[in-house]
Amino acid sequence: MAGQGSGAPVVGVDLGGTKILAGVVGPDHVILGRGKRNTPAKEGGPAILQVMKECVEEALATSGVSRAEIAAGGIGSPGPLDVQTGVILFSANLNVKNYPIGPELSAYLDRPVLVQNDVRVGGYAEFRLGAAREYRNMIAAFVGTGIGGCVVMDGQIVTGSTSNAGEVGHMIVKAGGPRCGCGSKGCMEALASKTAMQRRISKAIRKGTPTVLRDKIARKGRLKSGDLAEAVAAGDAVAVKAVQRAAHYLGLGLGGLVNVLGPEIVVIGGGVVNAMGNSWVDLVRNVARAQIITDPGGTIKIEKAALGDDAGILGAALLAREHLLNK
Repeated sequence: MAGQGSGAPVVGVDLGGTKILAGVVGPDHVILGRGKRNTPAKEGGPAILQVMKECVEEALATSGVSRAEIAAGGIGSPGPLDVQTGVILFSANLNVKNYPIGPELSAYLDRPVLVQNDVRVGGYAEFRLGAAREYRNMIAAFVGTGIGGCVVMDGQIVTGSTSNAGEVGHMIVKAGGPRCGCGSKGCMEALASKTAMQRRISKAIRKGTPTVLRDKIARKGRLKSGDLAEAVAAGDAVAVKAVQRAAHYLGLGLGGLVNVLGPEIVVIGGGVVNAMGNSWVDLVRNVARAQIITDPGGTIKIEKAALGDDAGILGAALLAREHLLNK
């Protein structure tokens, strides 16, 4: 069967707190077809699986590849995870606990499916195919609904003794700070994610501070990265303040990590970065540089991710191909 060869197409799925992306990826790492849906984040595992299947079907349809031709699948999922069994143990941004997302998609595809942390997956794609492809040591942080990270040292993803290491978003960067979805206070995620920015903007709106985002958040029910970027470009004071504050705390955290790990490059990606662009990365970089004491020559790069929204799809497919097919 065509679906058994290591050169056959692979399905990559990026399961996020806001959206699910799926892609059919060829052996040359080219995305042949895509699917996209909003994540039913509050509705539980079965609802998420159903939407994921719809995304995969859309990706197959647009690629012209049949399900029988797929060799394997990969999922980048919020964690913590049991990566051996493909189970989401729980998630700060999804209403899921002990849900076997990997086995469920595997049964649907009738192919083996690898599940790995969503940001580790995106980070691995940036390491192999994107902004860090020329390096061996990388820290990546992806800023969206939450903040996740991926650490690569000597060409290997650092997973630690529990296989869940690399959660840079849950470093405490402000003692006693705002409550995070994980239950702690003052996490980087609680201060620098899009969720954190929306919290600050909503607080300003409640106080009666004028902002162009008032009606957009009310109409859409949430802050979209594109709307935030437009507000900043228009000089909206509330948006600018929220964005600068987030950049400050992200820079503090990343600067501290550089002091500990000494990578060759720090890659910053995710939905917020894709929308805000290089100007926001500049803000983060300036704060991080002021925090870093272990790089007096300024040789460590701090760069915007190169793969955009494709990172999760490409990384999930890449890891699935390496671990399930190329043995």
